[in-house]
This record gives sequence, structure tokens and C-alpha cells, in this order.
Amino acid sequence: MHATPQDKSVRRDSDPQLNRAEQIIAQGGEPLLPEVGEVSYLLSYWQDIGLVGSGAMGAVRLSALELIAWQEGCCVTLAPWEFAVLREMSAQYIASLHEASKPECPAPYGDPLHHSLHQLDRDVIQKKVVGQFKAFMLAQSSQSKQSNANSSTEIHPCK
Repeated sequence: MHATPQDKSVRRDSDPQLNRAEQIIAQGGEPLLPEVGEVSYLLSYWQDIGLVGSGAMGAVRLSALELIAWQEGCCVTLAPWEFAVLREMSAQYIASLHEASKPECPAPYGDPLHHSLHQLDRDVIQKKVVGQFKAFMLAQSSQSKQSNANSSTEIHPCK
């Protein structure tokens, strides 16, 4: 939603273009995003941390060091699966920004100006997103239990 479609006819020194979300709002629509249910707190964390890191050539995936620094600064202890999800969200966000800059790239969740026609699709997408989070949480939880069984030391500096 934050990507700005590239227009080859527009010169670089012209007025800045609106990104997809701004275009939808300007046309009287509302950007459609799926509900993520019980893991919505991860979106708040992600926005608080910053969606992406800063690299020499532009946006990069959030680094482990950035997440660790945020945890220490905010006294939040992330589970291993939450740590992995936040890094993957950052990577996917960057990939989506690049893909969505192509003018032919469709909107991610249907036509926001005629969303009643796509409500069923939005419900299906919401179920898929929540299902993917649950599957990832379950897989990471079992990995975490296995690694905790192998290590006896835990550091909790904020306790």
C-alpha cells in the first residue's frame, strides 16, 4: 500500500507522486487490509521498531541488532517466533514495495473503491493470513521448546 507506481513519462524533478494508499484515499476509497486477530500486537511492535532498516542502497530488512536494541530499550522480550516474524515481515514489506512499484501490479486486497463486491475475497484473505500466523507460531513454538531444552541459560535484562 505504501508503494508508488512508477510512471516512465514522469520526470524525477516533477511533483512527488501519491503512493497506492494515498491514491485510494484521494479517490474516496479506504485501503482494505486484512484483520490479523490475536497477533495484531506484532503490527504495533513492527511500526514502533520501524518497518525497515536503513542500508547504503535504501531500505533493508530489520537486522537482529535493531530488534535486540528495541527489546532492550522498550523492556519487551520477544519469543523466538515473534523475533523471526518481525524480520520476515520487514523482508516481505520491502519485496512488496519493489513489486508494487510496477504499474501493472494489482492491489493486494481487491478494489478498495468497490469493496462490497470483494468482501468475500477479503474474508478468505483474512482467514488465510490468520491461518498462516497460527501455523508459523506453532512451528516456531515447537522449535523454541526444543532449543530451550538444549540450553539452560536465559538472560532477561529487563526483569
